[in-house]
Amino acid sequence: MVKILDFRVRVPRRDSDKDPRIEISGFMKVYSERSGLNIAEGYNATSEELIREMDEAEVTKAVLHAEYEFENPHSLNDRVSKMIDKYPDRFVGFASVDPREGVIQAVHELKRAVEDMHLIGLNLQPFVYDMYPNDKKLYPLYAKCVELEVPVAIHCGINYSPFHTIDYDRPIYLDEILCDFPDLKLVALHAGWPWVGELIAIMRKHPNVYLEFGGIAPKYIGMGGKAGWDPLLQFANSLLQDRVLFGTDWPIISFKRVVEEFKELPLKEKVKEKILYRNTVRLLGLKW
Repeated sequence: MVKILDFRVRVPRRDSDKDPRIEISGFMKVYSERSGLNIAEGYNATSEELIREMDEAEVTKAVLHAEYEFENPHSLNDRVSKMIDKYPDRFVGFASVDPREGVIQAVHELKRAVEDMHLIGLNLQPFVYDMYPNDKKLYPLYAKCVELEVPVAIHCGINYSPFHTIDYDRPIYLDEILCDFPDLKLVALHAGWPWVGELIAIMRKHPNVYLEFGGIAPKYIGMGGKAGWDPLLQFANSLLQDRVLFGTDWPIISFKRVVEEFKELPLKEKVKEKILYRNTVRLLGLKW
């Protein structure tokens, strides 16, 4: 059996169906409608469902992200930590912060998450904060990631919010960050579509950049020139095969669907093995 390590899974907000349901509103409701993704139901997925669906799809381990758009990142970090404590063989975790609370507070929360809760990375969603990823207010967070030797994962690709420009999500802004922090390990989430070629260029220039394709159905990646993913397939099969990470963005897309469609992509078998788990193991320094 091929091992599968999912780089990006959203931490469940509910433990079981006995917990109160979460109602989304504002831009998240519009986001759900425009993206065609069932975000409302996704926020109501439970920890019990997560474990069951991982087992059904033979996903052995996952990186839980305290990814947030409108909630309290402190409580989400706590939820990630509790899940890891409960299932230490199944999960590791990435923290989240809200830089709008103040840079000092955000850096302190990152430090707490890594040193006290043993989370091993930082998830940032700059478009939610109405910031470009190279905004200098975020630089202390990048500096702290380098100091703590943890990677940062940044939303990179289209967002469907009517209130936040997609220009915040262009890969080109990562270049300045990486020039200023050459030792920073950075993962571009969502693989940069529709600027896939731009992201590939950034990866060719900077050896510490990785990409994951969570939230994307792999069948579209495999459609050839019809959907704009050709550069990813070309370079994933060759020069960048060590820096592409398997991710689902569960519960937005199911493990079963992504695993099945990924296996059908025109990639070398040794490359599929690297993407499914080896690359993430190496990036995060896991023993597996």
